[in-house]
Formats: sequence, structure tokens, C-alpha cells
Amino acid sequence: MGVVKSHPQWDSNGPSTFALLVDDINKMSEAEQKLLWLQINKDKVSSLAKEIDNATNQHNFSSEEIDALIIEARKNGSKKKS
Repeated sequence: MGVVKSHPQWDSNGPSTFALLVDDINKMSEAEQKLLWLQINKDKVSSLAKEIDNATNQHNFSSEEIDALIIEARKNGSKKKS
């Protein structure tokens, strides 16, 4: 009786599964690649987001004050520096 192998025979004539995966990822758009990265790292991103939320101070600005700050930032951001 021969030895039974528990893993399939590697086909050296064709590309590896990893190479096919890399090729598929390279064919994705940049947005799809970013989404894939977020899905893969969901736990890390979630814990980092919680950390940032806990470290951030709450503000007491009204929505009108926030709108005014945004308008001011847009005006200052579009000015050319000399």
C-alpha cells in the first residue's frame, strides 16, 4: 500500500494561486483595492477609529459656526501664497 498525500499535487506548469490572486487585485480599480484593504483590515480600522473617537474632544460649535469656518477655510485655501 502506498503513502496517501493529504495535499494536492502542485502543478508547476501553471501559475500559482497567489499569482492569480495578485493579478486579479491588479486588475481592480484603485477604489476597489482600497475597499478590499478596508475589508481585510476591518478589525484594525475599527479599533483605530474607536481610539480616535475616544481621544477627540467634543466641540460646542453650532452648525452655523461650522458652516462659517468651512467658508473661511475654503477662501483661505484658494489664495495663492507668494
